[in-house]
Amino acid sequence: MEHPVTKRMVFEHFAGRLSPLQRRLMEEWLERPQHQEIYYTWLEEWEHQNLQYVADSEEALRKSLTQLGEMPDQRPEEVKPSRTWLTFRRLSVAALLLLSLSACFYAGFDRIFYKTFETGYGQVKQITLSDGTLVTLNAHSSLQVPRFTFLANSRRAFLKGEADFDVKHLPDHQPFRITTEHNFQVTVLGTKFTVFARSRKTQLVLKTGKVQIDYTKDHRSEKLLMKPGELVSLDQKGRLQRKQVPSPTPYDAWKDHRYEFNHTSLEELSYMLEENYGLEVDIKNPPLRKETTSGSYQARNADELLQLISQLFEINYNRQNNHVTFSQ
Repeated sequence: MEHPVTKRMVFEHFAGRLSPLQRRLMEEWLERPQHQEIYYTWLEEWEHQNLQYVADSEEALRKSLTQLGEMPDQRPEEVKPSRTWLTFRRLSVAALLLLSLSACFYAGFDRIFYKTFETGYGQVKQITLSDGTLVTLNAHSSLQVPRFTFLANSRRAFLKGEADFDVKHLPDHQPFRITTEHNFQVTVLGTKFTVFARSRKTQLVLKTGKVQIDYTKDHRSEKLLMKPGELVSLDQKGRLQRKQVPSPTPYDAWKDHRYEFNHTSLEELSYMLEENYGLEVDIKNPPLRKETTSGSYQARNADELLQLISQLFEINYNRQNNHVTFSQ
């Protein structure tokens, strides 16, 4: 059966006039290599046609001002704007149209050329990339990869949030690179590790293999080669810490909705509730923030985790929508 995507539909896409269903069809159509060359040919044709488009600047300006209530539908005949003013208005409208077209292009650029995997609050998702790499995304996280060039030169991905990686080793030893928002880049060949990349810190725990960390320190580029069993973290001030951990298990326990606590403070758990479940946490008694707990526990959602915390710390909690208060 012929694919429903037509040349006219692609042109409508370039103009930013597709419905959500049509955009989905476009994404599926573009996943086929034989369609990508057609796509770029049509893109060149559409750009060529639209470069020759001449806007009716007088009419566009009149309608815009009428809608804003700044100008009546009919302009008095005695009002005759000067040629300079007309030229200025034409240039202004043309510039506005050009900016609008540019905005539409760049708004759709990421959607066309990059594929984004996302999870909501409290959701864990497992995905397999086109190279065979297995990724498990933790709650409130996203992973962005190039849609067409992922395997062309080097495998690259951009992570926000937290994810566990089992990177597929390729015969040509092509590296796999992960970048976070804090100028923290991980380069691997084939290995297993867990990355935490949120606003308060960036952290990596290496399970097997070797990875190279590229980061910025005092405006200088630095490199660090990690070994299995090591944890490297980078805080908001750019300070890097490196240590050996007894086991990497606690750092990816969330994949099975399990929590491994090792002298974990209530303050740390409040961050977890905010990042993974979108809750606003208020601890009424400041000394409670430093209280800690240890052990391995199961909790499949925010309410189960709140009940667990209440029992472990022997405290009360009150939840009103997304606001949670802990008190003694």
